[in-house]
Amino acid sequence: MNIAAVFGIACFAVVTIASPSSADTIDTSGPYVDRMYSFGRDATPTYGQTFTVGTENALNAFTFYLGGDATNVRAYVYSWTGYGAVGPALFASDVRSFGGTSGNAFDALEFSVGALDLIRGQHYVAFLTTVGVDQPANAGSAWMPTAGTFGSDAYGGGDFVYTNNGPAFANVVGQRWDDSNGALGDVQFKAVFSAGATSGAGVPEPAAWAMLIGGFGLAGGALRRRRVRTAVRFA
Repeated sequence: MNIAAVFGIACFAVVTIASPSSADTIDTSGPYVDRMYSFGRDATPTYGQTFTVGTENALNAFTFYLGGDATNVRAYVYSWTGYGAVGPALFASDVRSFGGTSGNAFDALEFSVGALDLIRGQHYVAFLTTVGVDQPANAGSAWMPTAGTFGSDAYGGGDFVYTNNGPAFANVVGQRWDDSNGALGDVQFKAVFSAGATSGAGVPEPAAWAMLIGGFGLAGGALRRRRVRTAVRFA
């Protein structure tokens, strides 16, 4: 086998490991069990869910679920420091209208992101807010259904979080959020990922490193054998 072929096989294996084809999905949705309340202009204006990026690092879409009174919202995605949102908005939606429900019924609000490259293993927050958004005349307070019983850890990679950022949206990244150290559990939430345009990491994953090193080892061995044959030929 020639050297170019060996390197080609090694590189192909690394790319295959670094870019798996199946999509990752975070999904804590289900039937109504309990609720987080009250959300809205006259209550807590910002509700969200933190999440951790897995192998597939391009966020394609995410979904929150709302019940209660009519409410207009915007959705955002920010990096998460462990206690608050940080940096510029990675995604900001247009204004979406939730028409309201009665009883324990709730509706899905899905937001298409496209393909937002994020960093594997890093934490982010997706949230809905009423700050800076005009509200319908019949606006009241809404709620989000919990993922399982209140306080249960349905999703280990994040938590329900909220902030009373008042009338200034800038406070979203200017103050500490509350997650009660994870004691509130999670809300129903869905996020769909696919392979990103970039790897989503500064260095290859361990499996990719192993394959890369192994490939170079094969290439080195082939090179040494070629040198031995050449030395014999010219002896």
